[in-house]
Amino acid sequence: MRAVSISQLWSRAWDLFKVNWLLLLGLLVLYVIVSFIPIIGNLIALILLWPALVRAGYLVARQGQSSFGEAFRDISLLLKVFVYFLILWLIPGILIRVGYMQDSYPAISILFVAGLIILFILSLFGWAGPYAILSGRAGIFSAIGQSFSLTAQNFSTVFLGLLSFIGLVILGAIPCGVGLLVVIPVSCVFLPLLYLALTGEEGVSHS
Repeated sequence: MRAVSISQLWSRAWDLFKVNWLLLLGLLVLYVIVSFIPIIGNLIALILLWPALVRAGYLVARQGQSSFGEAFRDISLLLKVFVYFLILWLIPGILIRVGYMQDSYPAISILFVAGLIILFILSLFGWAGPYAILSGRAGIFSAIGQSFSLTAQNFSTVFLGLLSFIGLVILGAIPCGVGLLVVIPVSCVFLPLLYLALTGEEGVSHS
């Protein structure tokens, strides 16, 4: 297990966000706007824009700076990231959706809570998959195994990182969700920084 400081990674992510705020915030705002367009917009946001934001965060973490062109450069790579998220989140997403729409309150609590628990577990163990794909280390399915293995070997560090992320999301959502415009882009840099640190690549040096 590698010694990694979560607080230092958040500090580094913040510094990198300040340099790349236009790219990261721009992609997030574009994702939100397009998501409001029924069907076609939803698909574009999920299939293209969210993976592009994930890739932008990875490139920023790895090389210090990136651009809109780099984020969208390899469409096939973005599609792989989308399929990975689809596989990971499909079952808990269905459970949460069905539980929410059920008329029976016991059914809501059971299905909804079960979906949230499964989502938390899969997010905890599957968070690193997109970066394994973006780094060229793995395909879609092998990325699942690599992510689960990396998390199992560094469980306490990853768990602390995920808890800190959840805490920041809650804090960011309090002021009418405005804080999420900072928390989410910074998190998109923090997670690949954590991946690079745990795999020994480290990423860009902290200035």
